[in-house]
Amino acid sequence: YNRGGLIVRFGKIRGFVPASQIVGLPKRMREDQRRERLEAMTGEQIGLKIIEVDRQRRRLIFSQRRALRTWQELQRKRVMDQLTPGETRHGRVTSITNFGAFVDLGGADGLIHVSELSWGRVDNPRQVLKVGDEVDVYVLDVDQQRKRIALSLKKLQPDPWTIVDDHYRVGQLVEGYVTRVLDFGAFVELGLGVEGLLHASEMIGTPELVPS
Repeated sequence: YNRGGLIVRFGKIRGFVPASQIVGLPKRMREDQRRERLEAMTGEQIGLKIIEVDRQRRRLIFSQRRALRTWQELQRKRVMDQLTPGETRHGRVTSITNFGAFVDLGGADGLIHVSELSWGRVDNPRQVLKVGDEVDVYVLDVDQQRKRIALSLKKLQPDPWTIVDDHYRVGQLVEGYVTRVLDFGAFVELGLGVEGLLHASEMIGTPELVPS
């Protein structure tokens, strides 16, 4: 190694990997840390992609970053080719956003949209999952063209409508969460995750006041 990067043996010739093309070597790293990192890599076998060949100048340049990207793309394609909608896969949560959670399926990330996290209402995906969680997921769709994988958690949970008779009966008093208000009434979500209609005619204050 030298200050600029790594010297690598490739068959009977030598090539060079610039520091900017080495994985795990950020630009803002201190000089002594950079030197320690480069020295520690001496003797390692690493995957590389050839990015420049100049026979006249006897110049051979490699990139570890581009090799990693290519390998990740191949891994993603391999995983996507093996996925079938309707099957269950095991994965690990890699990141969480306001619209859902991304799950690594062994080389390809799929998205569990917030609407697929639970049969009940979920305002924040972080209420259900956290980064690092290992989960079983249902494969909803595999879009090869857009390279997207749609996943679901709720598909592996019992549909609340199939057990609603076991939890609710006519005349029972319940509390619920208002999800939508329309001209004819309001939809109220109950604890089980099902929505019921509170008709305007059953509201206190109507018809003098509109439901909203």
